[in-house]
Amino acid sequence: MFSEPAIGEKFFGRPEVIELLNKRVSALRDGYRQNIALTGPSLAGKSSILHHFLYTLKESDFVTVYVEVLKEPFKAFSDKFIATLLYSSLTKMGERPEIDMNELLAISSSVIPKTYLSIKHINSCIEKSEYDEAYSGLLGLTSILKNEANMSCIVILDEFDNLEYLGIKNPFLNFGKVIMVQKDTMYIVSSSRADAIRKILSEKLSLLFGNFEIIKVSGYDPKTSSEYIDMKLAGYEVDDVIRKFLIIFTDGNPFYLDRLITKARDIAQIRMSNYIDSDVIKVAMLELIYNSGGSIHQYLLNYILELLDTKYKKSYMSILVSIANGHNKQAEISKDLKVRQGEVAKGLARMVEIGLLSKGGIFYTIDDVMLEFWLRFVYQRRREILVNGVLDKMKLFDEEVSSYLSGFIREANRDTISKLVELLNQFSNELVPIDSKYIRLPHFTKVEVKHYHDSKPFIAASFRGKSWIVQTYDYPTSENDIIEYIKNIKTLDLKITNKVVIPLAGMDENAIVLAKELKLSIWDIAIVNTLLALYRKPRIILL
Repeated sequence: MFSEPAIGEKFFGRPEVIELLNKRVSALRDGYRQNIALTGPSLAGKSSILHHFLYTLKESDFVTVYVEVLKEPFKAFSDKFIATLLYSSLTKMGERPEIDMNELLAISSSVIPKTYLSIKHINSCIEKSEYDEAYSGLLGLTSILKNEANMSCIVILDEFDNLEYLGIKNPFLNFGKVIMVQKDTMYIVSSSRADAIRKILSEKLSLLFGNFEIIKVSGYDPKTSSEYIDMKLAGYEVDDVIRKFLIIFTDGNPFYLDRLITKARDIAQIRMSNYIDSDVIKVAMLELIYNSGGSIHQYLLNYILELLDTKYKKSYMSILVSIANGHNKQAEISKDLKVRQGEVAKGLARMVEIGLLSKGGIFYTIDDVMLEFWLRFVYQRRREILVNGVLDKMKLFDEEVSSYLSGFIREANRDTISKLVELLNQFSNELVPIDSKYIRLPHFTKVEVKHYHDSKPFIAASFRGKSWIVQTYDYPTSENDIIEYIKNIKTLDLKITNKVVIPLAGMDENAIVLAKELKLSIWDIAIVNTLLALYRKPRIILL
């Protein structure tokens, strides 16, 4: 684990997820078992959520088993599972065991003998390389413990999809068979590979799909990110534009955000200043991302090397760099790399499977925004530089980061409507996923800002004699706003095929109901930012 999980006072945010986990534990006490799957990119905070949940769990009569599933021999996984189960259960029963397998087994032989005998059988199977039988027996231990000691278990398998690397035949099928009959054991699983765990739950565990509640864990939202910046930089002055940059640049990822803020604070202290400006952030980026000893640089390099097969690493890296440089469609990547589309398609499919890429319609995006930046400005540049020497390389990156920051500041000062006009002008008849549906984004021949009779601006996007009327709101949108919008568009002499409202600051429930009744398209800030990302445009952040 590259970053230690944050628990207790170090844990920040995520109240909804923690509350939901606690509710599910309370329901288990009442006889209702609901399994949970946490999905989200690496370092988004899943492990911190799980550790903090265990740290704050007040249900003393539950045995908790947390295991980080690694790509390791089955015996290593089995030993961790058994040791954690025994330590937790014996402690709950008033024993004071040491964290030593021999002592745990010795105590359990007299306190929970049936569980002990089952463990002996599991270890015997492992010695005879009968891993499938040992695996089924391992998962069945919680039921034996329940019958023997009347204690229900909460089993947490972090990076659950790695079960496939333990050398077990059909690990998920066998897992499903066992937990189908385990009504007193609650499972919480996590995975950094959203596509992989979705397939596991919907295909390999199809009978159990409805019994797993899927919770998506992403970076902190803008509000939480801003509060985190305030907490970490108490006593320091931070411009709003720098605050927005930190949020967008890290995508609210707790690891990246924490590293950049901490480094910026250290730099400001050395300069004996309490002001965090663009130059401080630039130096922090140089030290953390470009410098080969920087924690973010090391993490990204290790992350790539671990995920990519050695045999295909060179071709996969070429595809990733191409996407990072703005070629996010298969045909574009193929043309950029001068490689047949069939070969590119295989690489793209594999990287979607392992969680490096996401596919939305015909677009491919790198899930980790920091990884995309690193590939474009660090990995590729280091390979391209012909002049050797640390100073030459550092100077080049310094200039590029300065330009990158300046560009962001210029973009941040632009008004929202002009950004949306630019976005709509990028549409070229693509089919893209929006709000769980696929819609066609037409190639508009004219996109312009117009005004109603009351001078309120709107966007009219036209093609083939038809128009989309787009209305943005940078304040919480109400039912009255929707009524006014409908009244205004009735005054327009246009053939309107799509009415789009963009409530950037949110929308109240009555407004949502009315908008749906009137068949308006609602693009919230998440949808807008998804489209901006697909078309390589900076996202919009409201603080």
